[in-house]
Amino acid sequence: MKGFVALALAMVAVLLFAGEYAVPLHPLRGQAETAEAAPRPAPTTRSRFSGEALTLDRDASGQFHVDARVNGNLTKFLVDTGADTVALTVRDAEAAGIPVNPNAFIPILRTASGEGWGTLVKIDRIELGDTEVTNVQAIVARDLDVSLLGQTVLARMGRVELAGDRMVIEQKP
Repeated sequence: MKGFVALALAMVAVLLFAGEYAVPLHPLRGQAETAEAAPRPAPTTRSRFSGEALTLDRDASGQFHVDARVNGNLTKFLVDTGADTVALTVRDAEAAGIPVNPNAFIPILRTASGEGWGTLVKIDRIELGDTEVTNVQAIVARDLDVSLLGQTVLARMGRVELAGDRMVIEQKP
């Protein structure tokens, strides 16, 4: 029970940060999107794997993005060093073969703009460069725009260092 409470608190922390990336909740799941919800252009980012380090350049929006493979499926992540866990969009989870049961979503956050809904999942593997992280605790957040790469992966990869417009993730041997 203590583990579930800790994970639920981690989910709340992720969604507090993710709130600025979330779209408004729809009253009925599966309801058609309105024309007002225009797709956002994908951020352009550069990343380089050199030996034992992954170097990311800050993009035009001031953030760090990286492409990783989730269960073999290419996924774009926003690197969030303040997030306790990985958070996947529903689309990214489904593309990675992670079953998403709409009945499993629970309200885990209430803000002035509404409730945030999510569910706990386990990711078999996430690959970043030459590093593979297995059995990753994560959440799928129903109204998240971009998947977040949090500490359930970053802490297992190695040291993360921020220097100006560069983030360097030194991979553990």
